[in-house]
Amino acid sequence: MISHIKQIFENQAVFFKEEASMTLSFRLSALTKLEEAILKYRDEIHQALKKDLGKSSFEAYITETGFVLHELKFVKQNLKKWMREQNVPSPQKLVFYSKSSIKPTPRGQVLIIAPWNYPFQLLVSPLIGAIAAGNTIVLKPSENAANTASLIEKIIGETFPSKYISVINGDAEISKALLEFDWDLIFFTGSTQVGKEIAKAAAQHLTPVVLELGGKCPVIVHSDANINVAARRIVWGKIINAGQTCVAPDYILAHKSVKEKLLKQMIKVLQSMLGKHVKESGAYGRIINNRHFRRLTALLASTNIVHGGENDERTLFIAPTIVDNVQPSHPLMQDEIFGPILPVLEYETIEDAIRFVNRYTPPLAIYQFTGSNKQFDLVARHTQSGALLKNDTIIHLSNLHLPFGGVRQSGMGNYHGKYSFEAFSNNRSMLKHATFFDPSLRYPPYTEKKWKLISKLLQ
Repeated sequence: MISHIKQIFENQAVFFKEEASMTLSFRLSALTKLEEAILKYRDEIHQALKKDLGKSSFEAYITETGFVLHELKFVKQNLKKWMREQNVPSPQKLVFYSKSSIKPTPRGQVLIIAPWNYPFQLLVSPLIGAIAAGNTIVLKPSENAANTASLIEKIIGETFPSKYISVINGDAEISKALLEFDWDLIFFTGSTQVGKEIAKAAAQHLTPVVLELGGKCPVIVHSDANINVAARRIVWGKIINAGQTCVAPDYILAHKSVKEKLLKQMIKVLQSMLGKHVKESGAYGRIINNRHFRRLTALLASTNIVHGGENDERTLFIAPTIVDNVQPSHPLMQDEIFGPILPVLEYETIEDAIRFVNRYTPPLAIYQFTGSNKQFDLVARHTQSGALLKNDTIIHLSNLHLPFGGVRQSGMGNYHGKYSFEAFSNNRSMLKHATFFDPSLRYPPYTEKKWKLISKLLQ
């Protein structure tokens, strides 16, 4: 396998440096081919996602295939503008008769490593940015979503030559082997723990990285919140992909005056959305594998379950589960849950809520439900996160004008829309200087007169 990876790496190096025509038309053509391939295989992609994660076709479309088709259209519409060389001022007092500009150029050979929870979207979305920016690409899907990974390899293999875009499937050992090569950029989505290993490996070659990681995304429900709307939007954000979403609500901090009302309303909403027999609902997914199933069910030990808790390892089913009165020391509150379990805690003052959120490393998102801009701004000033939403969860992902990314332990770098193009591009400084005028001011010998002149110019 190492020799196979090496051959692909070398072929892509030649293609990028000698053969590739990374013009606007070349990139648009590649994006169109990708779009056509997704449309051709859309039903098969949905079937693979059903096998891997139990996703309904509706959920698979809105969170995976439909998401990337929307992004493809957006990128194709704007790529010409993004690729333009941008003129910037040249201080003529210092650089006489010159023109300066910034030109977005490809990074080069890039590696994209995707996770299993959104195995299609989280591979193809960064791929769109990498194509738009003019790179060659190696894709490493997650082995945990084997059906989707196999289909992606087939689709990409039929659509692009391997010297341009290639898929390499395999386990963690294959990922380690890929990290030994001298990439121009590594884009990784996954856990913070693995992200640290990616960063360490990349540092050996001084390779830049974009890391999209995780964190415990809190929901703060203030006393003035619209509880009915809050319950629906929190529950919706949690049940998508059975809670296996990096920006899913991880825990709720509810003001003590509204907590009981919120709990009752969330239970009502869950029954309305999924029915009394959740296991039979076609709208609700499954846990990815037995290892994660056992990890999640173990977290429910010694908890006060107020709704849900049913599970079946044979079918990898865990019902959406609400847990009340969780202590901060409980295992549920130590790491990102990444499943359909939602702990609920209460607070008395907004300062208490802020202090609690700041116990943890900065998350990908903080969700607030409130009618008060003052309360919202207070949390904004005193916390850190990749995103901050008022009166909703997760929905910021759909806005391609917004950057998506984390802060420190929840990630570094942004993508989506133009931010994907920028992530996979290098802003190259360009300066063109005339030769007909070449004053001796900058050249030795340095005299007192030159000193005075240069001092005036730099003021």
